[in-house]
Amino acid sequence: MKAKSIKGKTPSEIQKALDESISDGFKPTLAIIMISNMDDADQLRSIFGKQGIAIFGITAPQKFTEQGINPGDIVVLLMDIKPENFKIVLNDYKGSSAYEAGYKTGLAGKDAFTNPGFIIAPLDFRVSNDELIRGLTDAAGQDIMIAGGVTGDPTDFSGVIFTQEVLSTGGLLALILDQDKVAISGMAVSGWKPVGTSKKITKCEDSWAFTIDNEPAMHVIQRFLGNDIVRVNSEGSGFIPTDLGYPLQFGRASGNAIMRPALFFNPADQSVMIAGGVNEGDQFRFSLPPDFDVIDKVVDSTRISKEKEMPDADVLMVFSCVGRLGTFGPLISTEIEGLASTWGKPMIGYFSLGEFGKLDEGRCEFQGTTVSWVALKEK
Repeated sequence: MKAKSIKGKTPSEIQKALDESISDGFKPTLAIIMISNMDDADQLRSIFGKQGIAIFGITAPQKFTEQGINPGDIVVLLMDIKPENFKIVLNDYKGSSAYEAGYKTGLAGKDAFTNPGFIIAPLDFRVSNDELIRGLTDAAGQDIMIAGGVTGDPTDFSGVIFTQEVLSTGGLLALILDQDKVAISGMAVSGWKPVGTSKKITKCEDSWAFTIDNEPAMHVIQRFLGNDIVRVNSEGSGFIPTDLGYPLQFGRASGNAIMRPALFFNPADQSVMIAGGVNEGDQFRFSLPPDFDVIDKVVDSTRISKEKEMPDADVLMVFSCVGRLGTFGPLISTEIEGLASTWGKPMIGYFSLGEFGKLDEGRCEFQGTTVSWVALKEK
């Protein structure tokens, strides 16, 4: 498979870049498109539709390629993957739950391929992404390959996802690959170092933790992270901005912790909303501020894959939590450059609102403040 990344500030600039990219005989069949301005979607659907190029389109204000971060630009990864080796599915959330959308997507994958792998980009921050994963795996198998990231504008969670045929403001977009024809290597890595003793969720409901070690949850969070993480708006409610990071590290049976950032708090009862949901009895530790070791761990995961599993790749896709963008500052460019250098092939990625991927040999999970990457090689 051959691939090229292009970028532009407007659909007309993308049209020009596309024309230039195919002038040498390159015939892409698939375009991964990332936009900031939702109004650009229809023009881009027309541009790529006229060329017969399938579209996997998302909204992501902060995005990047192997050439670096491109905020505000439209970025596109073009691939000439054989059409029979992939399928694109968009299941809208209207009239269905996240579980149902995931289940339908899983069935579509199993109907299309004996051994499907899924790259997903859901949109709608209000739905349960754990339920989405449960639906996907119930339909397609508990050990299936899943990678991806939640899309949308982090300021208000709005956005669109789109294909050649349809556009949605809330749903599940999936690129389904035939793993018998396309090798996939991927992992979710955080690199965060834990600190302090374990804390226990002692009262909760869905995503809201009311007490931690029988204390009001917000008191415990503030005691470690400080009062300045809480901003009070004009209505008197507050929230914890995701861009201040420092995820909670929840223990798992395998020993590898899963990252769950605190998102919002309710000042009326001092509860905390935790991404992905929590259960009573769950235990977690806080995280230290990031350093170069955090970045090294993420980049090393790709180098280990290159050494042991995939010596060559055609493309690399990266889903990095938007919380890392704010917390890491200029260091995030070092991480992106390191990831791009592993295979030295075209790369595309965005800063997501939650990530999907495998932490180890277990099943794929939904997590936060993590980097999920996936390398592809057509056989």
